[in-house]
Parts: sequence; structure tokens; C-alpha cells
Amino acid sequence: MARAKYKIVLSDLHLGFGPFNPDGSRNLLEEFHYDNQFAELLDYYCSGTTAKAEVELILNGDIINHLHATSEDPMADTLTETVALERTQSIIDGHPKFFDALSKFANSPHRSIVYLMGNHDIGIAWAKVQQLLKNRVHPGLRFFLDCYESDGVYVEHGNRFLADNRVDLDNLFWTKGQQEPVLKMPWGCFFVIHFINPLKKERPYIGKVYPFKYYLRWAIIHDTFFAIKTIAHLALYFLKINFVRDPKRSFSLLDTWKILREFSFPIMLDKEAKKVLDSKPSLRFVSFGHTHHPRYRQFAPGKEYINTGSWSELIGLDVGSFGHQLRLAFAEVFIDEDGTLRSSLKKWRGVYREFEEFF
Repeated sequence: MARAKYKIVLSDLHLGFGPFNPDGSRNLLEEFHYDNQFAELLDYYCSGTTAKAEVELILNGDIINHLHATSEDPMADTLTETVALERTQSIIDGHPKFFDALSKFANSPHRSIVYLMGNHDIGIAWAKVQQLLKNRVHPGLRFFLDCYESDGVYVEHGNRFLADNRVDLDNLFWTKGQQEPVLKMPWGCFFVIHFINPLKKERPYIGKVYPFKYYLRWAIIHDTFFAIKTIAHLALYFLKINFVRDPKRSFSLLDTWKILREFSFPIMLDKEAKKVLDSKPSLRFVSFGHTHHPRYRQFAPGKEYINTGSWSELIGLDVGSFGHQLRLAFAEVFIDEDGTLRSSLKKWRGVYREFEEFF
């Protein structure tokens, strides 16, 4: 008799090197502070009504953050296999509860884990990085660099649809004149390392605010000097990224124009999800991440799309999403013994606790 199946999809957790630096100070680049809640979620899907079902955890990109660096690091944007291994180990060491929970889940009966590459965890393109994670979690951990499809469910991070973070999977490595191959990262990776991460040391909330253009307008009035300095640095960054040659970068002025246009319009990925659903009659559900905004759409009966958002704090400045937000969002896809599929976008509330860290 066939078992009922659950597919649990999460994305954009952005695990860094842990909440504290070696000297005990706060790590202002760390975005993930919910190891306990994550462990509770996995425990929930190993017990109760799900205990006898097959449960597949799909980690849909940007789970770990290989961009956890700034220009002060001489290897900040030079992601060799050695650098990726070092950063992955630092992330594992910084989040022991998270990886213990993954290991416990993967070693439970009828449980499995799939990991898809995003733009922040591009280092999993290296085989040794995948093996390091398998050693820590479970040898059956499976990796996909593009997309994953199973039981009428299609999952992809979604960064390939946007000019700033599109990864060329056919041209991933720069080898000419290098002692060790270097990953060719997209425009957005350089932007995070050289522009966003340094700003976080002055304004820790800077990576949480959206849309960024509204923040700049606010800052011009209320944080004038910082805003002027930021706009000047942004202009210089765009000039440098386009006119100072670097073989690690493989984007053009046309790409920059597309990126500037994307900054001006909200990103939903709905059209792309519908195209994927329409491409195969067998597909019933599509999930993307990347945009950090949870979203559910039904295009037709049995044709659904969920964006799983992020487990990071956001500060919305748009009228429709104004204010501080924390949504521990995920998608649950349930397939019963007869093959009937039901999907839902959920927010994890966790179990009762007396207190949580408040920064």
C-alpha cells in the first residue's frame, strides 16, 4: 500500500557564521537566529499525524550564506573550493542546533532531504562542499544546482529569472591563470559582498529594508549624511563594476541596465511560475524562493504556486506591507495514498517558550 507523502519546502534562511564573533561581540552579518524554531519544525514532521508518512524536506536555495564576507577579507569575492569549504565549516560550527536537527531528521525512518543551490550558497557547486555537508547531515543528502521535480512538484530557487543573480551553469568556473578554479558569481553576489555587507556594520538593518529605493528617500530626510554617502558609494560601485575589468565577473552594461530596471519594479515571479506549470501537464505545483516575500497563487484548479519567502526579518516601507515582519514561512505539499495533492503556505509558530532573544 502506498504511503501518504509530505514535501516541506523552505528557502532563504541565510545561515552565516553564527550570532557571535570569536571575541564575543555580536556578528552583525548574521541573519539567521531561529535554530530552535527550525529544530522544532523538523521534530513536528517526525511525529504525530506525519509519523507514518514519507516526508521530504526540500531546502530551496540560500540556506547557507557563502557571501558572509566583506571587502576586508582578501578572498571576499574569490570563491575557490578551499574558501567555500572554510566558510561552510564556519557556518556548520556557528549553527550546531540547526545541523543537529537536519541530521536527526535525515536519520529518521522515511525521511529525506534535498538541497537546491541558490545565489547565496553558490559554493555547493563544489563537490567537496557537498561532501562536507553530507558528512555532517547524512550521506543520502541530495544536491541539485538547477531545479528538482518529483510527484508533480517542481522546485527551483528562482534567481535565474532575474538579471542581478542569474548564474550561468554552463560557465561556472574561471580557471585561466589560477592555481585553483574560482566560481563566477553573478552581479548580486558582488553587490552583497562589496556594498551591502559593509553598510550593515553602520546600519545593521540595511539588508532588511525593502524596497531599498524608499529607504534612500527616507534616509535623505532623516539620515542625510549617511544617505548622501550611500548614494555616492552606490554610483561609484556601478561605475567600478562595469568599467574595471575582473575576469571573475561576467556581466555587461546591458545586464546593468536590466538590473536597474528590476530595482524599480516589484518582483513576484508569478509569470515564470505559470510558464513552468504550463510547460508540462504532469506538473501540479511550483515553488520558488529568492524574493523573500511569501506568496500563494492558484492559476487553475490543480495548478498552484507558492513562494516560500524567508526566515529573515524584513522591514517593509511599501504601503501594502508596511512595518516590521518576521514570517517563518514554508510550503507544505501533502499527497495522499490516492495521489491527490494539496498545497498550503504556512507560518511556523513553534512550541511554547518562556522567552526569545530580542536584539
